[in-house]
Amino acid sequence: MFTSLMRAQFSLAWVIGPPIAFAVAIAYGFRYLYLGAAIAFLACCLVVGFRLPNSPRRNSVASPALRAWQNPDVRLLIIGSTLMWTCNSMYIIDMPLYISHTLQLKEKWAGIMMGTAACLEIPAMLISSYYTRHYGKKVMMLSAAVAGLLFYGGLLWFETPVGLIGIQLFNAIFIGILASIGMCYFQDLLSHAPGGATTLYSNTIKTGAIIGGAISGVVAQWFGYHAVFEVSLLLIAASLLCFYKVDHS
Repeated sequence: MFTSLMRAQFSLAWVIGPPIAFAVAIAYGFRYLYLGAAIAFLACCLVVGFRLPNSPRRNSVASPALRAWQNPDVRLLIIGSTLMWTCNSMYIIDMPLYISHTLQLKEKWAGIMMGTAACLEIPAMLISSYYTRHYGKKVMMLSAAVAGLLFYGGLLWFETPVGLIGIQLFNAIFIGILASIGMCYFQDLLSHAPGGATTLYSNTIKTGAIIGGAISGVVAQWFGYHAVFEVSLLLIAASLLCFYKVDHS
């Protein structure tokens, strides 16, 4: 639950950050926008320096990544998580272009869709943390993959703003569970190396962003923006199979 509360702050930042940024940039210009960002970083430094306590240092385990890769459950979790983050990266890159060029909708709908998903992610994270206690992390990750299938399938079906905004609920469940329960799942499987677990999970996000950018560019150039979501649907199905084969619950 604590991890979900922390991760929910990222979604909250996505909800309030862009509107504030647009308002400041339009009213005062980019100089004051970046000045405000610098002040926010300075405030963060002060809070960290004077208010946060020091945490005890733990002895690290040698080569946690190599030891982790020898565990078949961890391998499946890494592959499944990477595939899901790949789909999310492809969506973020492709969706604004798909909205404006393919569907011929106003650009503002892309921002509304992202803001709606970020807003819904917060309750999705908190609710998923509650149900994890009863059903386990494996069931929740499978639920995230199913929500991803419904979301990307909906992107292929709906072409109106109402429909596209409505399916953001599935996107929120998809990312909300992946971003909160996913990290805890890594930590459970790698309880002997908590630092290594966090690093591996973070690397799946970065790897997914790299792979997603490459796939999105190639597929969109040769087959169109619509085909990107078809590829995402296949990758989500593969991730569902990976999570299903993980023995640890």
